[in-house]
Amino acid sequence: MRNPNDFPGSLERRARMLIRGARLYTGKDFWQAWAQGTAYLLGRLSGRAVPLAVCWATTYRCQCRCPHCYAAARQRENAGELSTAEAKILIDRIGELGVINLNFTGGDPLLREDILDLVAHANKRGLITRITTNGYLLTRERVAAMRRAGLNQCGISIDDADPDTHDRLRGLPGLFERAVRGFGLLHEFGIESRFMTYASRRNLPDGLERTMSLARRLRVDTVHINIPYAAGLWADSFDETLSASEMGHLRKFLGYMKSPLVLIEFPTPEARCIMIKRSYLYINASGEVTPCPVVPYVMGNVRDEPLALIWKRHAGLLRLDYHGDCPMNSPAGREALRAHAAAVSSGELRCGAGRGNAKEN
Repeated sequence: MRNPNDFPGSLERRARMLIRGARLYTGKDFWQAWAQGTAYLLGRLSGRAVPLAVCWATTYRCQCRCPHCYAAARQRENAGELSTAEAKILIDRIGELGVINLNFTGGDPLLREDILDLVAHANKRGLITRITTNGYLLTRERVAAMRRAGLNQCGISIDDADPDTHDRLRGLPGLFERAVRGFGLLHEFGIESRFMTYASRRNLPDGLERTMSLARRLRVDTVHINIPYAAGLWADSFDETLSASEMGHLRKFLGYMKSPLVLIEFPTPEARCIMIKRSYLYINASGEVTPCPVVPYVMGNVRDEPLALIWKRHAGLLRLDYHGDCPMNSPAGREALRAHAAAVSSGELRCGAGRGNAKEN
């Protein structure tokens, strides 16, 4: 491992992220994308709370049975998904907020028959689009169609560099091989690749370092390292979360590889999550809005009222200030999130607007 003192500084890190963002926009050959980016910047410069990204779980259907799933997919497979028409209206409303990035996730979003139609709709709306998948369905034909739809980035989850361990953790034999092949197809068709993994007491430090070596060999564009959350199927597993010393060791991976860019949640003890910085929002498969994917507390539903109203109440009432870890990883933080969601859903700061069905707004 490189000496921690050799890691790139924050200015270099930010410069590399700006270059990456510019590269994503160079693939956009229509004015809507640049208009969307300009709207976001103007909104932020004017002092308005504008989310940088929205994560939408398009479905809870999934081929895997991961013990660490924060979406708790096994318990919610029958949730009523938004229809194609509802989904396109939602994408339009997300764009109207000034959002730049839309992440289609799940479950496995590739199990939705209309997913590429939705990606194409978001692409035409000017949004940078990403699909996060387990990689099982990434065939040559599918990746080519993703490219034609205008997809900017695809994230594939890899839990371990050992194929048997990865498949066992995911509960799906042969998945590792398909996921690795998927990275090659993304590279072939010019779709930016994101290597999604997580740090845990099981894999720190050696297992995670082997996983990083795999990411280098696969020539991925970015690596995103999640931390364990006491959420989803681990909702009562506070013992799975990382200690302060374990978080310190994980932070040494920041800048570990010059290429690709490594992104770590809470890269410093002072870091706040993007949800608390009013830069993120999550929408689940049935249209419920929560602060982020690991927070189960519902603030409203896009089938009942416009997304902009839910966001305005959420941003206006948000007073949480946690550093260095996810609020879900402490009982006090969890209760504060629960209270916040209850206040938002009660209708405060409704600004005189009535409730309306998403199909009509």
